[in-house]
Amino acid sequence: MIRVKAGVEFGHEIAPAGMRILEVLKHIAAAVDFDVTITSARDGKHSGPNDPHHTAEAFDLRTHSLTNDQKALLLANLRETLYKVPRKFYVFLEAPGQPHEHVHIQRRIGVTYTIEDYLQNR
Repeated sequence: MIRVKAGVEFGHEIAPAGMRILEVLKHIAAAVDFDVTITSARDGKHSGPNDPHHTAEAFDLRTHSLTNDQKALLLANLRETLYKVPRKFYVFLEAPGQPHEHVHIQRRIGVTYTIEDYLQNR
């Protein structure tokens, strides 16, 4: 199941890349035996005005409630689905072992992701 932390803001419009990420998360969450929790979308402080969080093209996922095996499975499933050529997304475990550890997913910087890409599952 996908859960959303209280206070997470998605806004009124989600870019096609954000829609693709959410669609992939929905399928992965249905296939695994643990909850996937979105902890940040457009809300929070990020790396500047061009950060893809601000355009709903990046999301963060909670990892503290997951075992190491669950984290590895989540990352592997995200990469397997989103790292298809041409690779338009980036997924990584941010700040591993630190209090603010989380999975970060985003449209790759410098890459355009259109509605046509979304409709073609690219």
